[in-house]
Amino acid sequence: MRLSENNPWILVSGDFRRNAPYFVPFGVLASILQIVAYHFNRANWGEILLLEHVAFHSTVVSILFLWTARLILAWRGNGRGMAWLRDSVTDVANRAVGFASVAASALFGFALVPAITGAFWHAGMFMLCSLYFASLAEVAANPLPGKGESKIHPIAMGVIIGMPFALSRTVF
Repeated sequence: MRLSENNPWILVSGDFRRNAPYFVPFGVLASILQIVAYHFNRANWGEILLLEHVAFHSTVVSILFLWTARLILAWRGNGRGMAWLRDSVTDVANRAVGFASVAASALFGFALVPAITGAFWHAGMFMLCSLYFASLAEVAANPLPGKGESKIHPIAMGVIIGMPFALSRTVF
């Protein structure tokens, strides 16, 4: 399938531009707090702050709902009583993109400090997590396949499906 020339490359760039100026520095500060608190009394304050901004389960459940609802909409089309489902898909997609873009920005910021201090393995793992959440945001933002999806949507689907398998084989 060849995408048309007027499809955007990425649908969530606006969300990343809005969230990154706040959440990337937040991630950097959380990472610094993690290093300092762990150095003095082995506390995980930075981890606790970061995990408050990473809503993994909420994002995944939202995307599973979106896939199911979009499948029903593709099957039923504009049938009777489908307006509420179409509105729900729009609302849940906006919220899932918000969750995922905040998490991706915070994880990116959290990864910068280990990259600067030379802990490249940890920085790489946090960057991969940031990429995974950015892919979740892109998948949540895309409508039904073939109807206005972005050019990077197949790559984002590949990251979502392939990364857990690849990491389970190489990391653990």
